[in-house]
Amino acid sequence: MAIIHCPSCNRRISSLAKSCPYCHAPIGELNQEERERLILRRWRTRLYRARNVTYLAMTLVVIGMLWWWLAPPSGLALPAPLAAAFLLGLGLVLYLAGWCWLLWLRLSRNR
Repeated sequence: MAIIHCPSCNRRISSLAKSCPYCHAPIGELNQEERERLILRRWRTRLYRARNVTYLAMTLVVIGMLWWWLAPPSGLALPAPLAAAFLLGLGLVLYLAGWCWLLWLRLSRNR
């Protein structure tokens, strides 16, 4: 067993690997079952990242709401502090983008 570089991402991997564990690029000859497993692994990785985007977005929304609630004057008084409004807006945009990404991944998987 030797250490080689992946042709796609140039990271160091085992010469016995049939696909890169980092970018999932096929290294050697793959049969149909291995090819399907590789495609499923790529899809699951993307799904995991899309879910993490939605979790990050909801965290930003919660932090923005807490900031707005605790900023003087106390409560959800208008106008909202600029930083809180920015966090709320960024969180909502990221949340919508994450859900669109999730829906696209799930619809593309069912084809």
